[in-house]
Amino acid sequence: MLFAYDAAQRSANPAAPALGEPLVAAIATSEVATWPRSWVRSWVSAEVEVLVRMPWDSGPCARVLAQGSTVPGWLGAVLPPTRIWLAPLVALFAAVLLAMGPIVGRIRRLTEAVRRSASAGYASAVPIDGDDEVGQLARAFEAAGREVRAQLAAKDRREAALREFLANTTHDVMIPLTVLQGHLSELVEGASAGEAVDRGALVAAMGEAHYIAAIVHNLAVMAKIDADAPRLHREPVAMGVLVERVLARHRPIARRLQVELDGAVPESPLHVVADVTLLEQAVSNVVYNAIRHNRAGGHVAVVLEGIAGDRFRLRVVDDGPGVPADELARLVERGFRSDAARTRAPDGQGLGLHIAARVAALHGLELVFDGPPGGGLQVDFIGPRVCAEVADSTQEAHL
Repeated sequence: MLFAYDAAQRSANPAAPALGEPLVAAIATSEVATWPRSWVRSWVSAEVEVLVRMPWDSGPCARVLAQGSTVPGWLGAVLPPTRIWLAPLVALFAAVLLAMGPIVGRIRRLTEAVRRSASAGYASAVPIDGDDEVGQLARAFEAAGREVRAQLAAKDRREAALREFLANTTHDVMIPLTVLQGHLSELVEGASAGEAVDRGALVAAMGEAHYIAAIVHNLAVMAKIDADAPRLHREPVAMGVLVERVLARHRPIARRLQVELDGAVPESPLHVVADVTLLEQAVSNVVYNAIRHNRAGGHVAVVLEGIAGDRFRLRVVDDGPGVPADELARLVERGFRSDAARTRAPDGQGLGLHIAARVAALHGLELVFDGPPGGGLQVDFIGPRVCAEVADSTQEAHL
């Protein structure tokens, strides 16, 4: 019979016999200990006990006891009644148990490593030892751990993006909203006093409303492109139509700021493959930036044209104060605003051009900033265009 004990010689089996002191003393210095179970029996007719110390000291199977007899009725029925014949059996039994030791030890170490990794949020890797079944099991655990780590990291990034989105929304909207409330309060007070409508306050209120709308649009776009793998709905986009929409949307803002806004598009349709919502927001950001950071009496021009190599260029140029040459490369940094921009629009958020650069990169477009000799800022979107036949066939495929 077989019985299992822990390192303190305790067994979970209530039927297991207590280990004798001679066996306990012998196993302390040896991996295998044997002893007659009955001290009063002779050497010839002894019933024997074999205690094996496993290669680990933890768990309920740190010690294994085997009991047997050489008397008829057990294996001894086919062997002469002498303990010497039990030696090969004892050796075989001990060898089997000891051979299992390294395997069980590896499984125990693997179990402990998996538990540690799980308790640490799967931040630590599971060690892989060997190419056998135990090694394959470790690889499976490690692959599962990597997947869990990736999902947890993605979850953390989404939560961070959400927190940042909420923080940006609160911070960036509160300033123009407070200004808008001030203008509206002036209008209400004037109307209550029977005064004529203050056109300046009304125009300023409209400007703040436009600015709040631009912030909300930009924050929504930023949340989308900040995702791990932004999903773009690519389709043929008529750039001339897109430019006309942007111009129509910004002409009221330009008139309010006394900035002249002009545009030019080619007669022949010019198509690009893009996510129309993101690309239109990027172009709107550049145009809005040129208008808002200009001065009264200034000019902004938006020019779309085809260039060599089946490419297009969309240029937005203004004659405002301009940006120092050493700051041009930093215009696309999130939150960066040049000294001139801070002077012209102290409540700006520094997000529009960053979004334009991110959208351009997602579409494989170049976004080039330049300071013309006469001052102002010139921004070019440059990229591949598609012929009308390809655009038509692509549109039909989406129907």
